[in-house]
Amino acid sequence: MKADIQRATEMVAGQLPAELYRHTVRTRDYALELAKRFGCDGRELERIELAALLHDNCKHWQTQRLLSEAKALGYAPSELERCVPALLHAKVGAHRLQRDFGVTDEVVYSAVYHHTVGGCGMVREARIVFCADKLEPGRNYEGLDELRARAADGLKELCRAVIASGLNYLMRKGTPIDTATLDFYNELVMEQSGG
Repeated sequence: MKADIQRATEMVAGQLPAELYRHTVRTRDYALELAKRFGCDGRELERIELAALLHDNCKHWQTQRLLSEAKALGYAPSELERCVPALLHAKVGAHRLQRDFGVTDEVVYSAVYHHTVGGCGMVREARIVFCADKLEPGRNYEGLDELRARAADGLKELCRAVIASGLNYLMRKGTPIDTATLDFYNELVMEQSGG
């Protein structure tokens, strides 16, 4: 996997716009920091690093290119993704992993696929990338420091707090909410309550 990480590092450095590349590096670094905090090592750290490097591999694409690529990859966008095409970058980016980056690891695929809206059944590596993307040091929004501090309460609580914050933001804006986010939130609440 080290060769995949090196190749991904070079590819994103050459393909992403400067600010998106800086976000990607900050996300990788923060994901690794969280991973170590939560006791990850070895292969888990490698998967987290690779997923964080590739999580936004097509975020900079225009809507038409995302839709065209989704079709070419055999991915049928949901109604919400057709209304909010920016959400497609996670799914299209995950589907591109094997073809364009030579990455076949299912955990890395899941982490990239779910990094924007979350989803049920996410493993620890995917949950860490999900949180790191929203909490990396370049982000700046109200309540961010309090959210980062929730890492002291464990990964499940951090994920739950990140989702709750995101849901509040989306509801204030009147933006549609992907049901995968709600399902992920409910899964976390049930895990915490022993349900």
